[in-house]
Amino acid sequence: MGRTPASSGLGIGLSVQVAKRQRPDRDARIDAHVKVRAVSVGPRDRVPAVDIALVIAVDVAAVRRDAAVAALSGTVAELPDGISYTVLGGGAAQCYPLRGRWALAGPDDRRDAAFSVGRIAAAAEGREPPGYTGWLARARALFAERALPVRHLLLITDGSSRGEGDDTTRPDSALSTELDRCEGEFTADVIAPGAGWDPAPLLAVADRLHGAAVPSPDAFAPAVTAALGRLRRVRSPELPIEVTVRPAVRDVTLTETAPHQQLLEPEPVQDAPRRLAFRTHQWKPESRDYLLTLSADAGNDPLGVPLQLAAVTVGGATEAVVVSWLPSGTAADTARISGAVGRNIHTMNVSTQMRTALTHGYTALDLADRGRAEAQLGLAVRLATEIAADWAVDEVRKVARIVDAPRGIVRIGPGVDPGAVRQGMLSITSGHPVELPPVPPAGPAVPCPHCGHPAGPAAVYCIDCGRRL
Repeated sequence: MGRTPASSGLGIGLSVQVAKRQRPDRDARIDAHVKVRAVSVGPRDRVPAVDIALVIAVDVAAVRRDAAVAALSGTVAELPDGISYTVLGGGAAQCYPLRGRWALAGPDDRRDAAFSVGRIAAAAEGREPPGYTGWLARARALFAERALPVRHLLLITDGSSRGEGDDTTRPDSALSTELDRCEGEFTADVIAPGAGWDPAPLLAVADRLHGAAVPSPDAFAPAVTAALGRLRRVRSPELPIEVTVRPAVRDVTLTETAPHQQLLEPEPVQDAPRRLAFRTHQWKPESRDYLLTLSADAGNDPLGVPLQLAAVTVGGATEAVVVSWLPSGTAADTARISGAVGRNIHTMNVSTQMRTALTHGYTALDLADRGRAEAQLGLAVRLATEIAADWAVDEVRKVARIVDAPRGIVRIGPGVDPGAVRQGMLSITSGHPVELPPVPPAGPAVPCPHCGHPAGPAAVYCIDCGRRL
């Protein structure tokens, strides 16, 4: 993200879990659980304010202007000393500072800013709105003059200024083109007061610019404070996850499952044709979980021999994906889905399907397609019940009646609040961690009755002979 790289201040721990025994096939699918743990390194616990350039853009209708002035006054009064910032409003016009393009927060400046933002204009009626494209272009021009390590846009919008070019269904729309220009230049959070906005472009802005989109009351100051707090905890704006595969691997996908669900796009690494880089963003001390899926051709490989299919590298730490091909039709064939690793990977796969169904269901409901909404929300409830994801069931319950959760039967009533639907679409993407099954408690080893190899007390299959214990 930054032209002037900030010190990451992170130590990286990496683990890769994969079922060691796999059935050979011309198109074998291998799932692996990749966990990345980032821990603080160094004396600082947050990004210094002097390293941050912040644009606050307020786009609200006249009916919300007074509430926006009060919230904005409280927001600028709490900015930390040394942060560089600009306030935009009313058609992307500059509201503060009164002279120059950037203000530097300090005691006197905060007092002047808290007073001056009272002049902020609401979205103008009767003229073409700038659209989200216009706000992004204005922010991009400002950040070009402030090459600090962290550059971030807070877009506070009730949807008043959405323009004709803010169509996310077309890759060549004005918004898509502007997002291409902005990616890598700055990050963005979207704070959405009210419920009259279209969620699709807001989610597109947050996703492409690696931020969050959250609903908010008209008094949005706490949401801005929370967003700034998240930003200051970021130690590394960008961290690539590299996957190097052997020639037998035909396809590679990497999906983040926690704290957010997103399919990451691979980028080839120059002079390394078998290596892919997946860019990840805004790292703070935390843990993230990924589902790595490989499609491999086992046709030319020996059976029963440990083979390294891939290597995963993050921040200097590397772990291998090692499996053995077993003859099909043997008892050991089923061992690949047993044990803690298999349960974890199964939960991650189900969670991915559940979140996709939940998103599709809410989107269908927003488009008044009730039949598709019931089918997708029912699927989401069934999968959520399987992995005990209570938060997903609660999201469905906001817009539908759950008739039979295990069978995935839901009914949508005659009246659904459109605001609840739109706010739910943002809430779904805000990040709910995957609850992986607990690690079985340690205990005395139990010998396998077939081969005598020791097994843990919770093991279902012997890891040596593959037979059921």
